[in-house]
Amino acid sequence: MRMIKVKELTDESFAKYGKVLTIEGRKADGDPATHEWYPQVAVVKDDTSINLMKVIPHEFVVQDFEEHRLTDENLLAFDGELIVAVAPAGELNADQVEAFLIPAGKGISCLPHVWHAVPFAVGRAVMSACVFKNNTSHDDKFCASIDEPIGLSLA
Repeated sequence: MRMIKVKELTDESFAKYGKVLTIEGRKADGDPATHEWYPQVAVVKDDTSINLMKVIPHEFVVQDFEEHRLTDENLLAFDGELIVAVAPAGELNADQVEAFLIPAGKGISCLPHVWHAVPFAVGRAVMSACVFKNNTSHDDKFCASIDEPIGLSLA
């Protein structure tokens, strides 16, 4: 089985897939005594659903991917680290698969047509949120698999 190294999530390393959701480098609004407010880190068009997902630890091996053609997919890691495998839009190509570590408190916004796999929890179950156009998981989910599984390595 081919192995790929999980990459650090940065604006530059993830740019071809979408954007990093973080407060780093953003100016906070709000009352500094009570809260920091970071508006519109990502904007979802149309009716939107916020979907909660508990990611259960499983083997860091990826083969199955999905894409959405009508919406971005925004994934936020709440209380632990996640790994997400992605591939560029177009025909799914195993040679173009990359994986990124999403630290707790950060997230990603995948552009439409970007292939992505179900995330992997690092070390323990992780609560997360997936935000996209309402009914995307029913009306706008296209699946594909690569021929051979790929292992993901943190080292």
